[in-house]
Amino acid sequence: MGGLRRGLTARRMILYRIPTRLERNSTMPPQRPAIDIITHSPDQTRQLGFRLGRLLQAGDLILLVGQVGAGKTTLVQGIARGLNVEDYVQSPTFALAAEHAGRTVGGQDVALYHLDFYRLEGVADLDTFGYEEYLDDESAVVAIEWPQRLPPATLDSYLLIELRHLSDAKRRLVFRPAGNHYSEVVDGLRAEVFGAQPRSNHSRN
Repeated sequence: MGGLRRGLTARRMILYRIPTRLERNSTMPPQRPAIDIITHSPDQTRQLGFRLGRLLQAGDLILLVGQVGAGKTTLVQGIARGLNVEDYVQSPTFALAAEHAGRTVGGQDVALYHLDFYRLEGVADLDTFGYEEYLDDESAVVAIEWPQRLPPATLDSYLLIELRHLSDAKRRLVFRPAGNHYSEVVDGLRAEVFGAQPRSNHSRN
């Protein structure tokens, strides 16, 4: 953990807006405190995902926004490790979805659904795919790459993570919680990475 903490560059508690259709049309508050972190290698991005994965529980939804090569799948690989997934995790770009068996830090069996909507071009493609079955499964953690493909206002509670390519190895990750439960997750991640005390207790909604 010391290596992760030393290697990361952080801007804590900034206000950051993501100009995507998802953000403009969701019920997420227009401004939300976030963690802004720079990782300096793919391994650090995975380590950050590992820390996040250890905080997740069944029913959680993670949305990953970023261009091709920004590190979305790398982060999901770390999340999978944090959820004790033993499978190799790769982007399901062509299959659209991959399911992995895992276990939360509390010992609860949980599935990790890794969805990639990059190849979908509209609502008709989404309906054919049947994405709602994944979102409705409260026994799983769901991570979605390219969530901008979802219809406006589909979701109202999630953790949105934007990843930006800064250089060959460096990535910028901005965490934006929508809903009190995800604010608690972000507080926990802050404590895991920086040793900061969680600011408050939140109920899930």
